[in-house]
Amino acid sequence: MIKFAKPCSTTGQNLVGLWRPSFTRVDQKLYLFGGGGHVTNDLHVLDLATLTWDSVLAKEGVPPTKRYGHTAVLWNHSIIIFGGSNEYSEYRDDVIVFSLKTKTWSRPEIRGEVPARYLHSATVFKNKMYVYGGFAKNSKCTYVLEEMRILNLETWTWSESFTVPARYNHSASLVGNKLWIYAGKDETGNTVSDLHSIDLTTLRVLPHTGITGKVVLLKSQHFSEVIGNQLVVFGKYPNEVTGASLYGLWIMDLDQLEWRKLDIDRCLEDGVWNYFTIVTKKTQGCHRPLDSPSPDDDLSRSFRSLDLDNSGSAPSLIFLGNTEKDRPQPYDHFRDVLSINVEYLGVFQVPPSTLQNHMVMMLDNEEFSDFTIVSQGSDRKIHVHRMVLSSRWPHFKNMHASGMIESTRRTMTLPEPYPVVHTFLTFLYTDTVDPDLDCSIVCDVMVMANVYLLERLKKLCASILHRHHLQIDTCVRIFQAACVSQEHGLKKLSQEYIFRYCGAVMKTEDWFLMWSQGGDGSSGEQRAALEEFIEGIPEDASLEIKHGSKKPMEGYSVGYDGSGFEQGLRKDI
Repeated sequence: MIKFAKPCSTTGQNLVGLWRPSFTRVDQKLYLFGGGGHVTNDLHVLDLATLTWDSVLAKEGVPPTKRYGHTAVLWNHSIIIFGGSNEYSEYRDDVIVFSLKTKTWSRPEIRGEVPARYLHSATVFKNKMYVYGGFAKNSKCTYVLEEMRILNLETWTWSESFTVPARYNHSASLVGNKLWIYAGKDETGNTVSDLHSIDLTTLRVLPHTGITGKVVLLKSQHFSEVIGNQLVVFGKYPNEVTGASLYGLWIMDLDQLEWRKLDIDRCLEDGVWNYFTIVTKKTQGCHRPLDSPSPDDDLSRSFRSLDLDNSGSAPSLIFLGNTEKDRPQPYDHFRDVLSINVEYLGVFQVPPSTLQNHMVMMLDNEEFSDFTIVSQGSDRKIHVHRMVLSSRWPHFKNMHASGMIESTRRTMTLPEPYPVVHTFLTFLYTDTVDPDLDCSIVCDVMVMANVYLLERLKKLCASILHRHHLQIDTCVRIFQAACVSQEHGLKKLSQEYIFRYCGAVMKTEDWFLMWSQGGDGSSGEQRAALEEFIEGIPEDASLEIKHGSKKPMEGYSVGYDGSGFEQGLRKDI
């Protein structure tokens, strides 16, 4: 139990009567815009180092109209305001930008239209703002949106809608390239506590079932944050024994999908808490705690020296609320700050491993190297280490143990081109393959992995080719490499892709080479691939020509999985 966590009072501009504003965390400051109660369009900032509220006055531009239930995200040193409801319960669809550098408001010219909404979520990933769900209305009724829209922040263009589970008053948390959507209310207005994720590179929605542990939110409103690969959720829940309403904090390991309740109930039992976030950098100083002894008291001196994060780099849980015993309406919802070092709760943010970076620095570093690899046709030597290669490459270990001439001369020549050899060795040192490599390099490495019986490397290459490189101008080359390396799954996927887009594929150089060189027998590999391709064509298939048929859409041609497969070559009915 955390017995030492005490709330601290803030000073500065009073925020009495304000609720449901947006919060935007910028380093050690929290920017608060708008809010309900007495609906406003003021911009405030809380300095977490001094616990002082200030009003932010713009030097230029017109601020957004009054609103609450909107979103405010940080992008490129600017805060982007979107949506929300005004004082007349009219929902908004406008986008307004506040520059933190110039202190100016601006309205970019937006292309496309989206429904006005309220109680949605917005998340920035790679210069795009992903807006999920929300509450909308038309002339007849209000309804819950089951869509996600994407605003390109470089062109200010809205995408078409993507269908997602209907939600509002939910939370959205970004971990890597996945957006985790938790709880909220569904299309029937029921509070839910389910979890699903969206891969922002493919826009595929994945519901998560089989979650262990239990979280029962009393209300849909909650807050979620991320520590490493762990989702942290703060909200109210009913006490199963007394039925009383309590504040609770839960954490889920997103790999294990297991909820665990953090024991901070006593810290939150006094007052009301209306906002939660996590600060990861050290902040200095704390004001005198509420109801603390006189300044001359030893206990008071110890509290005044307390940091919001007094352990250096450890993240701090930050709660904003009001601990006054008597809170006449309206009251200041964000008067007090409670800070808890997350490590005191047994939660640790483990830094990412640097082993791969250090291992790749060893590759081709002459210092401490005791062996060289040479690519045939190249004079460039690649400096390596026998111990590393022996432990990762059985062929090398056997060669070295046999006393072959390569082991005595401490050099070895491989027939593949230098980029392929270097990629192969990089895998031996780092256990990874760069998906952004040229398709032909990945194909050759996959063939090389098959020769040396390195199954993990072969499957990595097959996955990369399928997910990142399967396109009109590469599908034939991938099919050939899959045939040579005996990657049957990739062979099937690439052949079906060729069938689907055979009109465009037949105009590529690789298609011409497979049929010309394979047909005259000048290339054994081309011949074998051609025979396997022909064998994969159904005997009763025919060529159906569709005039004006669509080319593969962006995001569909790469990583084709055969779904919705309609062969350009089809069986006669």
